[in-house]
Amino acid sequence: MPKPRKHNKRLVADDGARATLARMVTSQEISSVVRAILFAESREVWRGVVATPPASLLEVVLAEFLRATPVAAELPFMSTICLVAQYLCEKGAALVMEDGRKVQPDFYTVLLAPSGEMKSFSQSRVLEGFELGGWKPSRIRDAGSTAGLMEELRANEGKATFWWIEEFGQFWKQTVSEAHQGTPRLLLMAYDHATLTKCLRDSVLEVKDPCLSLLGTTVFANLHNQLTKEDWASGLCQRIAFVFCSPDPTRNCFDRRYAILDGVSLEKIANAFRKATETPVHTNYRFTADARSAIGDSWVLMGRQGISADFVRRIEFRAFKYALVYHWLLGKANNEIDKEDVNWAVRLAMLHLSDLRRIMDDVEYAELQDLMRRAEGLRLKFGKELAPRHLLMYLHRQLKTMPAAEALYSLLLDKEKAALAGGKASPLLSDCAVAITVANNTAASPTGNAPPGDARRPTWGAG
Repeated sequence: MPKPRKHNKRLVADDGARATLARMVTSQEISSVVRAILFAESREVWRGVVATPPASLLEVVLAEFLRATPVAAELPFMSTICLVAQYLCEKGAALVMEDGRKVQPDFYTVLLAPSGEMKSFSQSRVLEGFELGGWKPSRIRDAGSTAGLMEELRANEGKATFWWIEEFGQFWKQTVSEAHQGTPRLLLMAYDHATLTKCLRDSVLEVKDPCLSLLGTTVFANLHNQLTKEDWASGLCQRIAFVFCSPDPTRNCFDRRYAILDGVSLEKIANAFRKATETPVHTNYRFTADARSAIGDSWVLMGRQGISADFVRRIEFRAFKYALVYHWLLGKANNEIDKEDVNWAVRLAMLHLSDLRRIMDDVEYAELQDLMRRAEGLRLKFGKELAPRHLLMYLHRQLKTMPAAEALYSLLLDKEKAALAGGKASPLLSDCAVAITVANNTAASPTGNAPPGDARRPTWGAG
């Protein structure tokens, strides 16, 4: 039997909530981030508007789903992004760096949505629209083992391949089994385009320069029962973009319009895809000087978000690939990735940082959330008489020091003030990391440069 995974590895090497409270005392930035995590509330405008170029294939797909279905817009949005990237991979698209290294737009992406939110429906309808438009991705079959996955990749050697995993969480749980134990390492090596080898009884199976894209879906409520803290700290999870697909509170799924769900016009999607394919695909895209400068600005901005560099670096690399995808979506026939392309790419990358912060909230801040709930319980017990000394007295095992107790008490007061203000988020939210707020901010560009086109809420988002 395989050994059970350990659960004691932290994404941040510290003593948990107590250390977080202690850092709040000396760092205003950390204090703002923590307050935002605890008090931030969702806004009405769909966050992905900031990363959707007007009149693009991406907007056409979103318009159809927002008009005819109640699904979370992130589902068709990311499905379109990933399928376009796969199309470009199959056409040989690559970004050539100054050192000669080639970067292909292959992605590992997992969409997180509640059960019953039509995850498979959304992906399959986008795929059907593209197939009607004349393109069908090169897909591999679900592999029942590491050996099966290796054989699928070997059979498709030399081709960019696409793997759709409908229950990623369940798949990941299987990687502790003997049959799938080598799959995480295989995926990690495939992502880096390293040569894959497997020793057989009489020979060696080898796959050179694999190009694999992965699009999975899973239920977020079960995610942390399926992926441990050790998994989150692994190189593979850091290469996967986990995207939250929350239900739209403005669209009632029980509206009579959504009873049959046959209103998505595949012909419109197909026509938009056919028009998009008129844009040529190059094998040697390169960054302009302005694009490189914009990437430098975005890297500095990402570094301020309080997330470890290993995660942020992987998201930045992903933005390189997104820039290529947006260049094609914008209908540009040349091979120069410019500042405009980078600006759109960074917007999407910042949404990933926002989702990563939410995941880290669940992984790393669960203890802090528990302390907040216990502090609120003590407020009910002591009322206005509650003071930091009471928190230290009743929560001494967790807090240990008066500065930690005072920091927790400050959080409690801020949360109460926010509630008295009508349930609005703390004013300190405006000072928190951009990664937490940019997802809902349709006015500012992540790089400080106004993007092209109108980024306001489009008319198709209403009703």
